[in-house]
This record gives sequence, C-alpha cells and structure tokens, in this order.
Amino acid sequence: MLLDLRDVLYEGSWEDFRRDLEARQSAEPHVFEIVPPSPRLQEAIARHLEVIEELEQWERQHGRRLRGTT
Repeated sequence: MLLDLRDVLYEGSWEDFRRDLEARQSAEPHVFEIVPPSPRLQEAIARHLEVIEELEQWERQHGRRLRGTT
C-alpha cells in the first residue's frame, strides 16, 4: 500500500511522502485533511514512517526501486 501511495500521490518520492506524513503528525498543512490526528492515527503515522525508512534502505542497499501494483 505504501508503495502504491508513493508512486501515485507523491510521483515516486519518498521524501515528499515523508514530509506529508510528518506534517500530518504535526497538524500542519498536508494532502489529506480528514479528521484531527488521534493517538491511534499518530501511532499509524509513526509506523508508516518507520516502514518508509526500511523500504528506502532496501532500495539503497540493492540499487533497485521498489514498485507498487499500480
């Protein structure tokens, strides 16, 4: 899912994706304005940021870009 979101919403940019999630976490302007961030949403965002870091690290180590299904 994160790969698909990166590719579709952020034109393949992990940095843009990360900045948007961090803005959401800090209640700053971001792509999706649905509801105020709850503690559960804050936890989900933190986990997504961790996964993004792991995916980026894999891409760097293998010199390959992961792609979503879209």
